[in-house]
Amino acid sequence: MDINFLTYQQINKTKWDACINASDNGLLYACSSYLDCMAPFWNALVFNDYDMVMPLPSRIKWGIPYIFQPALTPTLGVFGNHLTPEIIDAFINAIPSTFKLLDISFNSSNIFLNDRGTIVTRNNYVLNLTNNYSHIRQNYSDNIHRNITKAIKNNCVLKKHISFDEVADICKTSFPQFTKVETGLFEKLKKVYDRYKDHSETYGVFTKEGTLLASCIFLFFKNRAYYWLVGNTPESKHYGASSLLLDTFIKDYAGKNLVLDFEGSDTASVGDFYKKFGSVLEPFSTWYLNKLPFPLNVLKPLPKPYRKLISQ
Repeated sequence: MDINFLTYQQINKTKWDACINASDNGLLYACSSYLDCMAPFWNALVFNDYDMVMPLPSRIKWGIPYIFQPALTPTLGVFGNHLTPEIIDAFINAIPSTFKLLDISFNSSNIFLNDRGTIVTRNNYVLNLTNNYSHIRQNYSDNIHRNITKAIKNNCVLKKHISFDEVADICKTSFPQFTKVETGLFEKLKKVYDRYKDHSETYGVFTKEGTLLASCIFLFFKNRAYYWLVGNTPESKHYGASSLLLDTFIKDYAGKNLVLDFEGSDTASVGDFYKKFGSVLEPFSTWYLNKLPFPLNVLKPLPKPYRKLISQ
């Protein structure tokens, strides 16, 4: 296969985005503008005249180039039509040997032949919104129905069109570890939001006194709605706020040619929550390969979250 490595400056973004839009597995995360925000100066592999593509977000540390998975970018991998395991393997083999550490999450349509490194199976959940609301709601668990009733009894108020800052602030306050994921993360997220503001919806559930309990920015691309930036307080569980928020979104978009992408979770309790809405599993794979020289290869072992998943 004629697969070429291109640096950021060499990428034709018009052709790139045309490929992502035309691909059956095209995702928001692979759009050039999303990558520009979350992984500045990303590189790429391109087959022929952008018939198939693979983004390669990369950095340099201690003088060594490596490929990483950007924050709030659950999956990337190879994008195009009629993909086969042999094609995926060809792209993997085309990654330049100069990259000594690779941590890549492939989208759900990418099937592996490659047996180098470590491949970890991850969980994502999606809900088809094509059916009418009544039909979708019948597949909710009893727990979700109880939570919605609880939120209504507690006089919770759902508001749309809340600001990015309201969602971001609740993330920073309730989950301080989120700010440690990456320096400047929320500035990058704000750039994404500004870029896709016309293709987004913001929802918030408030107490009757006006305290924000649960919030989310949903982003839309092709036939997917992404449960993208989520901010919930610890108290939101006691109010059933997240259940009310998601139920309202589902009600608003039921009957449309749309899939609600929960963006996955390796945390069992979070995954169980998504399943209670009738969502189905859409597994994907993360590939980790450490080619660092000794002793750096010892200092950079398989990340603990991956080891935990393998042991389960």
